[in-house]
Amino acid sequence: MHFKGVKEHRLLQEWIERSRAKGYVDRELYRLKRYGSPVTIGMYRSKDPNFAEKFYLHSRRTDHLITLADNHYISLFDHTEISGAIKAVENLMTYMELENEKDRTALTQLNEDDDLDDALKRLLSLFLIACKGSDSIVDDSYLMR
Repeated sequence: MHFKGVKEHRLLQEWIERSRAKGYVDRELYRLKRYGSPVTIGMYRSKDPNFAEKFYLHSRRTDHLITLADNHYISLFDHTEISGAIKAVENLMTYMELENEKDRTALTQLNEDDDLDDALKRLLSLFLIACKGSDSIVDDSYLMR
């Protein structure tokens, strides 16, 4: 699936609405606001049929992966700032041998002033940037460009 704009953005939003992702992200936002624990969320597209198994094999026990649909996933990196999440994803890609040029990842660190919808909109925007560009990992810094 190639993403070109508003239609794809709506499709991704629908997938998120039907998944458990909003509940997980909302819980992590609560922890961030109450305890100050950093959290980074990510969205993946991978053609690897064993992506979820490999993710859990090569990630920390505290990291969560939620299947959306059609080879798309959302992850939560608890107690992790964006720099740590980028390193974790780079390591995962190495261990998982993800070399498909269509595999994409977007990462955003949640902020204390985020609400659930804003955080997910930012993640979706970053994911669409990743899908349109040549970089396999896109993070919050891309919104500053």
